[in-house]
Formats: sequence, structure tokens, C-alpha cells
Amino acid sequence: MMRRAVALTLGALLVQSLAAAPVALPHDEYLPEDLYGQRQDKPEQVLFEVQRYSLTVASELRPGARPNDAQASVSLLLEGRSVLPGSPVQRARLQFVDGAGGQRGARLADDGALLVINYPLALLPAIRQMLDSPGTDYVQGRFYGNGLIWADLHSAPVSAAD
Repeated sequence: MMRRAVALTLGALLVQSLAAAPVALPHDEYLPEDLYGQRQDKPEQVLFEVQRYSLTVASELRPGARPNDAQASVSLLLEGRSVLPGSPVQRARLQFVDGAGGQRGARLADDGALLVINYPLALLPAIRQMLDSPGTDYVQGRFYGNGLIWADLHSAPVSAAD
């Protein structure tokens, strides 16, 4: 009877530790430390290699608006090939917002075929420099069951110049 209780306790502890262990996915090394323990379930992951991009700078005046109410926008459309088998997402639109207001979380659009990520406009020069530098760039999105969303643009490691 005592052995059974010990075995059940050890089994429960093992199951609990396995359930609490983070799920390993491709490109985990590009995420910061999970300080609040929010990444416990296996997320829906989007991951593709950037092969080309285009920059759009636009202005829009909506019907009925005053002429001084035109809105300008800047966006990058990134396209490439999925690194994950069966993933339909091979495009991302990076939208740039002037100032901290108006930031929205990343989301899937166009029936799940386009990842939309919002960044402050101040990051545009750094992102353009990253995309224009040698090496491979990737777009990643993770959508966790608890509502946590992570999205990034990252470069593969490159050798430092001598």
C-alpha cells in the first residue's frame, strides 16, 4: 500500500513537471526569457524566411473628411517561404505607427495567410538596415491559448567581421 502511494505521488509529480515544462519550438532562442511563466502551452506558430520586401508610404483622405484630415502610413510587406511544414503564412505586413499610441497586437489577417505586426515608426530605419544587411531574416508569430501573442522579425546569427 505504501509503495503504491509513493508511486502515485512520484507519477503525479512527474506529470506535473512535464506539463509545466515549456514546449520547444523552432527559433525559441529568439524569444526573451519568459519572466511571468506565460508560455506553457504549445502555441500556433508562424515562421518564414524573408526573401523579398517592399516599402509603401501612403496618404489617404476619406470621403467627407476635411482636407487637413488626411492620414499617412508607412508599411513593409515581407514575403518568403514557410519554414514550418503545412503553414500557409508566407507574408507579413509591418505597419509603423508614429508615437506609442495606436499600437495593436500582432494578428493574422486575410484568412490566416498574412501576419500583421505593428511597430513604432522610430524602428523603421533599424528594420530597413537589418533587411538590407547580408544574412537570412525570419518573421515569427506565436499565438498562445491564454491570449499571449509574440511576433518578431529576427536575423540568423552572422559571423562577426575580423
